[in-house]
Amino acid sequence: MKQIILVLTAVISFYSCRKNDSNEYAKEFLERAVVSVSAKDQTGYQFQTLDVPASWGDNTSAFGNNNAGKVVGNYVTRNGEVHGFIFADGQFTDVFIPEADKNNRGMLADINDESISIGSFNYPKKNDHNQIVHSFQRSATGIITVLPDAVPGALLTEPTGINNSGTIVGFYHDANSLRHGFIFNNGVYATYDKPGAARTLLMGINDQGKIAGFYRDANGVGRGFTFFNGTTEDIVFPGATETRPHGINKTGLIVGEYIDNAGITHGFLLQNGRYTKLDFPGSFDTALFAINDDGVIAGTYNGFSRGLIATPN
Repeated sequence: MKQIILVLTAVISFYSCRKNDSNEYAKEFLERAVVSVSAKDQTGYQFQTLDVPASWGDNTSAFGNNNAGKVVGNYVTRNGEVHGFIFADGQFTDVFIPEADKNNRGMLADINDESISIGSFNYPKKNDHNQIVHSFQRSATGIITVLPDAVPGALLTEPTGINNSGTIVGFYHDANSLRHGFIFNNGVYATYDKPGAARTLLMGINDQGKIAGFYRDANGVGRGFTFFNGTTEDIVFPGATETRPHGINKTGLIVGEYIDNAGITHGFLLQNGRYTKLDFPGSFDTALFAINDDGVIAGTYNGFSRGLIATPN
């Protein structure tokens, strides 16, 4: 496999902490990216590794992207904190909530074309014994707004996808730790449980309002599905023991991950009813989380330790 290594000059800038009238915070740093590109063509895609600079930390995972090429995700800092990041125009922006617990100071899950990103965090145990996971929204100018929990008593509210209308999908854990999907629109939550499912997770939504997600049935089998205009359709990668769709674009292309009979996780692309395995070359596992309208994919590989961008040739 031919490898091309691109090393970009490191430049660090500091952005001061911003605080709005609602006591919301954002603190950011900028640094040039260090990326490597795999020149190997696999089923029409070129794969690129996306890692935060080593001076920041490691364990980079890319979870969302938009049509301007911006990518969001999270990484682990050199002192063990989990932060979010935004990658745009060759630069990383470090995103975190200062008062949040170091184990989750602001993971980012997706970003739309208005550069509005979504994510989750939790407060330190000394301030919240249950360490409930809350959701937040970050504006294009860097203002972070903590969103309400999906239902009273929710132990976790995890946003996973946002479209250009600002509709957010995700999942929550109720007071009994049962998982449910949610749709958050105009400040109102709606719970969605796939009929017959023991648990439901909504993962991505496109501009037409079509949602991709996955569920576990009464027998514990995991399957993917889409939900649109009241109709669901199952998504099962042929031969897989579990299928988890994550991202969907405006043309209906879907990306995700599946587990084979050997227990190995692979990435996949679903296009016009055809499933294609998409793995980062040479990796031992791959998971794909987002696809923009140009077909550019964001994801992670090797145990969530490296981020990836896959671009169609």
